[in-house]
Amino acid sequence: MRMLAGAPALDLANTLHWRDGEAIDFIPSYEDMLSFCIPAQLLAEGEGRALMRLNKKHRDVARDVHVEVLKLRSALKAWLISSARNLSHGTGPKRSSLNDFQEAIARAGGTADLGNILTLTTVSESEAICLPLRRSAAAAAMLVLFPPANDIRQCEADRCGGFFVNESRSKPRRWCSMDGCGNRAKAARFRLAHR
Repeated sequence: MRMLAGAPALDLANTLHWRDGEAIDFIPSYEDMLSFCIPAQLLAEGEGRALMRLNKKHRDVARDVHVEVLKLRSALKAWLISSARNLSHGTGPKRSSLNDFQEAIARAGGTADLGNILTLTTVSESEAICLPLRRSAAAAAMLVLFPPANDIRQCEADRCGGFFVNESRSKPRRWCSMDGCGNRAKAARFRLAHR
């Protein structure tokens, strides 16, 4: 999975993607979640390797953490759908989706103090397993508290569902990636025009 969104929380939302009418989940397991967190810059490579080892000893905790990350992703996507610039038509996010999103962030934060979000060295093994969840929640909170200067938009490709920060200067970016969704949309438009 490529990180194309412009913010780690948006990349997390994009781990559930639609292609040709089928859902593609890029983080179907705790191990896959660790593999996502490294290029998303939510974990360092050394942290990912350490957590991969701990995962083998604490499978039940890792499974619970994975489920909580999926819940956070779901609440994040609902909030993004209600607030994406090209979908909301200027109405702004719905209060209920923002409340659900805030509750998901609070649940993900758990009882960990801020230091536990930042390091593996001072926590128990079972608490360390929660690090991807805590960092994902921190990234989601940062998106809300310090929104990007440019608009958050949703990909206009048919049923893609991807989100990104629109950093284009000349006109609004329309697709999550030009070489993926953009090319498919243009090819479909070409085929339709030449029928």
